Amino acid sequence: MIRILLNGAMGKMGRMVTEMVAAESNMEIVAGVDRFAAGASASFPLSESLDGVKATADVLIDFSGPDALHDILAYCRTREMAVVLATTGYSPEDLAAIAEAAEGMRVFRSANMSIGINLMMDLTRDAAVALKGFDIEIIEMHHNTKADSPSGTALMLADGINKELMNTKRYLFGRHTKTERRKSDEIGIHAIRGGSITGEHRVMYIGQDEQITLTHSASSRRIYAVGALRAAEFLMRSDVGLYNMQDLLLEQASVTSLLIDKEQAMFTAWDVPAQPKVVAGIFSQLGGAGVLVDMISQTSPRNGMLDVSFTLPRGDAAKARDVLADRNPEINEAVIKLTIEGPGMERQSGVAARVLDQLAGADVGILMITTSETKISLLIDEAKESTAIQALRAAFRFD
Repeated sequence: MIRILLNGAMGKMGRMVTEMVAAESNMEIVAGVDRFAAGASASFPLSESLDGVKATADVLIDFSGPDALHDILAYCRTREMAVVLATTGYSPEDLAAIAEAAEGMRVFRSANMSIGINLMMDLTRDAAVALKGFDIEIIEMHHNTKADSPSGTALMLADGINKELMNTKRYLFGRHTKTERRKSDEIGIHAIRGGSITGEHRVMYIGQDEQITLTHSASSRRIYAVGALRAAEFLMRSDVGLYNMQDLLLEQASVTSLLIDKEQAMFTAWDVPAQPKVVAGIFSQLGGAGVLVDMISQTSPRNGMLDVSFTLPRGDAAKARDVLADRNPEINEAVIKLTIEGPGMERQSGVAARVLDQLAGADVGILMITTSETKISLLIDEAKESTAIQALRAAFRFD
């Protein structure tokens, strides 16, 4: 159970987080802090400051304001708590303090907790590279009570684009009183405030005779609460450091599918002379006989000999045995091949470690393993099939 301390508990976002946590089975709010807590009621203890909190929590989620930052960092550092900073309007000095604090604690900060808007960041960066020479304009729209302008999300989008373009752009905030033509090195950023608009961001790429617009619209604050809770879960399985939504998205993309192959057999040739031509000859013979080989494993030479194992379709096992009869082969058909895949695996370290740790915790031994940039294949005993699948599904949240 993840124990949450909610800062800004009585605000609009604090109330939304409270509502969302009530539907979660693996987390609870153990205390809330808000400067307007006096006389208010909630399903958890309330106090007007962090000093009044009596409960022990795992993570603090902050939806208050930038002025609370330094007290929050000090509080969490002292108690070795993780912290999710979902507040905007931080100054450069604040950001430096956050980065310094993250050297000794787990910190998650994003100017926008929406998973969708952070995916849009990736799309806008890709578009900026593909559409070089296009003018770029960003328009953001929010409700009439939003204090900061432009929004932190608009600046986050602009910064991501500018970084992708080697920081060659400068920001122009509106064009009131401007009497000169638009420069090619500009990113125009414009803010609209009115009514109850939850939030909308548009990034326009404007070329000669054509334009492309990427738009994200928020219809409810719920998306920000969901993002904050996913961030809290992320920190519970992370090491000390500073993280953002891009890290969370990358983790989600690290493993997206699990494939199960029950038609494989494991073939092992023992004590093969450690000579490249001999090893290559084994697979030449198999290829000549039309045997399909998949995973291959070779031990390091010892006393001039080595062992070679590979997988092949069970239907080819007898043919492979005949072809390599002089190698005294061992064939194991009681195996299952599991393959996990994900496009984010290429850019995220630790995926293989998570797989191995999860299987070790479930007492699943691995007979063979092969990896590539986006795929890990494992061969296990078929008796451990359901245990292994359950463990991997729990670790990576796929069906």
